[in-house]
Amino acid sequence: MTLATADRTRLLATLDQLAGGVEELYLSGLTTASEATRQVLGVAFQEASRLRLLRLGSTLRAANEELGRFTRNDADFSRRRLNFFLNRSWLLSRGLTRAIKEGDDKEFEKLLWMPASQPVDRLELVTLGIAKKVATGAFCAFDFRMRTIKESGSIPAGQRLAWSCIFPLQPGVEVPPEGFLHLPQKQKFKASLFLEKKTIVVEKAAVALDGGGSRMSLGEQSTVRTDEAFTAWDQFQTWDPAAALERIQKHEPGPFDLDVEMQEEIVLLDWQVEEPKTRPEDGQLVYSLSSGTMRFDAVVSPGVEGKALAGALEDLRKKKRRPPLFGLMHYERCRLILQPLSVFGKDGPEYLTVSDETVDRAALLKALKF
Repeated sequence: MTLATADRTRLLATLDQLAGGVEELYLSGLTTASEATRQVLGVAFQEASRLRLLRLGSTLRAANEELGRFTRNDADFSRRRLNFFLNRSWLLSRGLTRAIKEGDDKEFEKLLWMPASQPVDRLELVTLGIAKKVATGAFCAFDFRMRTIKESGSIPAGQRLAWSCIFPLQPGVEVPPEGFLHLPQKQKFKASLFLEKKTIVVEKAAVALDGGGSRMSLGEQSTVRTDEAFTAWDQFQTWDPAAALERIQKHEPGPFDLDVEMQEEIVLLDWQVEEPKTRPEDGQLVYSLSSGTMRFDAVVSPGVEGKALAGALEDLRKKKRRPPLFGLMHYERCRLILQPLSVFGKDGPEYLTVSDETVDRAALLKALKF
């Protein structure tokens, strides 16, 4: 357990307050949910983020987001989703508290579900697709799915890598989420360079390996720049369903599992897509997509988050021949749920989730003034 004594004491107090807040909410009912309740979750989220407790942090963010929908009488509110993340928050808070008090490092690390990071001097990458998440009035996030093109220490060529960036959204300010990609990161690069279909050179980063995939993080000394244009995209247009099936058979589910944690990056070479249907419980568009004997539900979120993807799928649906499709797949209620991210055209990947809408720079600057 790597927490300093002061951090451990502070975290114990935060976890106790969090568990008590969740219990009080369940005992008194959702009608008592208030800004004070959200504040308890928000403080716990900030502390989890400060200590890089990623599983707890992501759980709290989702719970707080859903609670906010309830207090705003948002039509997108889901009791099932809120109940899941509140339960998960309580289990994690009580489990981490016990692990800290008993000095059980193994259990603490297991609950964190955070693979150890290793420093890497240099990485050369290309971007295959971008996942986008927009929580109106709260934040927008981009998850870049990449591949290494050269070996670097223990990181082989062809290694899956992901890097994410999150931007807060000011309520009432309407700016296309893609506009935030043109803002400089603290390492003095713009995330939009990951869209340029060029080799990306990252120096002095850290990589946390997790099975077949891994996640990249940047520090104060990290640098990011683009190099020459990349053309050898064909090498990434493969997927092995047998390997995915083997991972499912070996998986041992637990109480903290999320459906998306059994996520696969897949490529479909020959595929068809039908007209979408609207799912009444959440307003999402569902495109039935097939490839060989496999059938997928390609889910598109309503509103600004899914606008670009819905338009792209409609255009692809009308074509007689469709290019290879790259996306993220997970298993949910015995269904294959697919999130299309890009198609491979003649000049490389075409990012389906990213809009080419013109950004109003004045509105973007206004959105940054909190």
